Amino acid sequence: MYKLLICDDEAIIRNGLKAIIEKTCTDYDIIGLASNGFEAHEMILFEEPDLVLMDINMPGMTGLEIMENVQTQGIHSKFIIISGYDEFQYAQKAVKLRALDYILKPIDRKKLLQSLETALHDLIQENHAKKENTLSADENLEKKALQLLYRNYGNSDFSLQSLANLLHISTSSLSRMLKKETGLSFSEYLTKIRIESSMCLLKNSKDLSVLEISEKAGYKNQHYFCKVFRQYTGKTPSEYRHSTIN
Repeated sequence: MYKLLICDDEAIIRNGLKAIIEKTCTDYDIIGLASNGFEAHEMILFEEPDLVLMDINMPGMTGLEIMENVQTQGIHSKFIIISGYDEFQYAQKAVKLRALDYILKPIDRKKLLQSLETALHDLIQENHAKKENTLSADENLEKKALQLLYRNYGNSDFSLQSLANLLHISTSSLSRMLKKETGLSFSEYLTKIRIESSMCLLKNSKDLSVLEISEKAGYKNQHYFCKVFRQYTGKTPSEYRHSTIN
């Protein structure tokens, strides 16, 4: 549901709008009713509603002043302006402040519902776009993480923290991302890369010793490398190399 705030200094209008929306617009959650400009301003800053139904002329601050102020503070709420003024200058200013609509009093129920439906469509489209952008960013980050792992697996000091620092994210976020992408923890996936790279070297680089291969795969200790290799393949490095000889 999308958060909606109703702002009007006339109680009969506030309550009337609330009743209409609750009865006909189930995609909106009315988070509050503001009776003056100061109250509306504070509620918008605190709640950051998705949509605001805003009377243009309220005590304290006008609707247009509130729109202008909250936008400078990075609040991206959408606004439908309600006004008793059928004057071009007010509508023009509202358009400049990117109001979705300008509804005159007395409020026509059909016009109100059309405006709310249009606003809902915009909110849904915007939400979908945000999700797609987030997915795209996540996919790029996952791709970069794997690339960095393959570039650095030969560094025996390369760690989860090292990779997190390169990506500028926390180790917990990185762990979750790798688990989701590969099904393995960081250490498990790093071991997989190291052992599979050493298998390739054992098969194709006969001039390299097991010690040299273990170092290229990121292991400081040959004995530990042989132990991990056997756990992964069921063979020692020498046995594996021998098995690949035609």
